[in-house]
Amino acid sequence: MWQRRAFIRAFARAKTEAENSRSRLGQLWQVLDPVFTMAIYWFLFGFLLGGRGSVENYTGFLAAGVFSFALIRQSVTAGARSISGNLGLVRAIHFPRAVLPLAVIVKQLRVFMISIPLMIGILLITGEQITWNWLLAPVALALMTLFSLGMALVFARLVAAVQDVADVMPYFLRLWGYASGVMIPIADRLDRLGVPPWAVIIIEVNPGTVYLNIMRDALMSTYDAPGGATNWLLALAWSVGMGVFGMWYFWRAENRYGRGN
Repeated sequence: MWQRRAFIRAFARAKTEAENSRSRLGQLWQVLDPVFTMAIYWFLFGFLLGGRGSVENYTGFLAAGVFSFALIRQSVTAGARSISGNLGLVRAIHFPRAVLPLAVIVKQLRVFMISIPLMIGILLITGEQITWNWLLAPVALALMTLFSLGMALVFARLVAAVQDVADVMPYFLRLWGYASGVMIPIADRLDRLGVPPWAVIIIEVNPGTVYLNIMRDALMSTYDAPGGATNWLLALAWSVGMGVFGMWYFWRAENRYGRGN
């Protein structure tokens, strides 16, 4: 895979340009997607359901959550179809099949880089201050990316074997986002509702919640994510664990991709 790093970069760039060529706004759509999602969540959860009072800077809280989880969601969704959507290439050329999910992750990371200035702008406008903790944001991004790669590899194998998995994934990812506190501090809300402590713990240690917590912890001085330094240890464990497992699980079916089983 390292020997094919030039192909991975070129493939990711070509996929991005091909998708942007289908619309007049091009890469602007990559930025508008999380913005529209954020606006809908702010109206539904912040205004109608009163979520604005749950944290001091709700708009910044929402921006960090929506933009960060979008990277995970889009990486897993696109990575899951990286094999089934490129069967012609898989059958025609011999190369490590993991190159395709990895190229998808690189593509999604490029897209995320385009939206970062907007997310930072929202945070600054809503009152956040640039602090030394911002230096932890790239570390959080690296951990999220490694975890997303592991998830993409797992689902790429599953979708290559059973196409129906790809149809179920949007519902799973949407529910996962809700349970991870993209819109509101979900663990605090469940605790106030009297949910059993073991259920709250599951919500707090699930990788979606952990990654949103460390990103908010890095970028927001007005919000103290529950868990503190434990979140960073959990994030590291989830990233390394899922990255290694995903690569192993995907590699186990290396000789079967493109053969219809």
